[in-house]
Amino acid sequence: MKILHIGKYYPPFVGGVESITHFVIESLPDAKHTVVSFNRSAETVTESSGDIVIIRAGVSGTFASQPVSFRYFNEIRRVIRTVKPDIVHFHYPNPLGALYILLLRKKFKLVVHWHSDIIAQRFMSKFVRPIERRILDRADAIIVTSPGYKEFAFHSQLYRIKLTMIPCSINERSFELVDSDKAKVNVIRQRYGGKKIVLFLGRHVRYKGLRYLLEAEKLVKEDCVFLIGGDGPLTESLKREFVSERIHWLGQLSDHDRKLYYSASDIYAFPSVTRNEAFGVALLEAMYCGCPPVTFTIPRSGVNWVSINNHTGLEVENRNVVEYAYTLDRLLKDDELRARLADNARQRVRQFFIKDVVSRQYKDLYKRLSDE
Repeated sequence: MKILHIGKYYPPFVGGVESITHFVIESLPDAKHTVVSFNRSAETVTESSGDIVIIRAGVSGTFASQPVSFRYFNEIRRVIRTVKPDIVHFHYPNPLGALYILLLRKKFKLVVHWHSDIIAQRFMSKFVRPIERRILDRADAIIVTSPGYKEFAFHSQLYRIKLTMIPCSINERSFELVDSDKAKVNVIRQRYGGKKIVLFLGRHVRYKGLRYLLEAEKLVKEDCVFLIGGDGPLTESLKREFVSERIHWLGQLSDHDRKLYYSASDIYAFPSVTRNEAFGVALLEAMYCGCPPVTFTIPRSGVNWVSINNHTGLEVENRNVVEYAYTLDRLLKDDELRARLADNARQRVRQFFIKDVVSRQYKDLYKRLSDE
């Protein structure tokens, strides 16, 4: 089977959608995979990784979080003409990619992987919504990642017939600690004086809600440190605004270091506030490593389905900084509660979100499409 994956970016570019694109490819090792994504520069680059061909199309700029590239269309068209994929797996949001697919005249099975609605760029809605409807009309199958999206995001009965829910997932083997890792985890803990650690990892953009966590830090009474990983357009302004001896900025972490910091930390702060955070792959990573999360309530997002309030983590009214600080204090003080949530979190990930469990669902979908 030949599969073309079309998305915004592909690893080593970091992001939840990118990690899931890679996971889908890992789940189907017997297929021939080609990836067309955007590059972060004007240069178009073709790479090979085993049996996977990765084409990163040069971009001329970015508009409202959408990379702009005419080369992207040319590469998609060329691959479809020369490779003749049996299935095109398209990762959304990516309105320009959707438009380009609609311009193609070739016939192929189309899977639309609906990772998230477009929330922030509301002024684009009148332009984007018709494209979204047409790409969903064109799709042979639509993947959503949580029950909330399956219930509420798609009102047309035609779309509901096409829907299948496949959650995001992790390769749990990547987060297991070997003996040398355990020593490194202890080094991290000692680096911060053995104090309890509240960890944030993610892009520093508005919907990730980092500002609310940093506001909450001012109100937390327990003796602890706040470790802030990742970076983004808000990093420098947040660093200037929030200055505290308890806040430590880590920058980008490697995949290996991520698991060390998850394992060293006592609480995973996940303060995302909008449905742009449709699922939360980092939640799975932290939960598997035994780091219970504190989240905000996000209606119709998958976040509060991934981590269940009072079972695998604690949940707080959206944007309520005072309650978020109180909840962090509560969890920092209560060792027994943290241990119970951590155990439940790890078990939930093992039951529903690890590689072997979710890979079977992709294999079943692809087999069904290829048999039709």
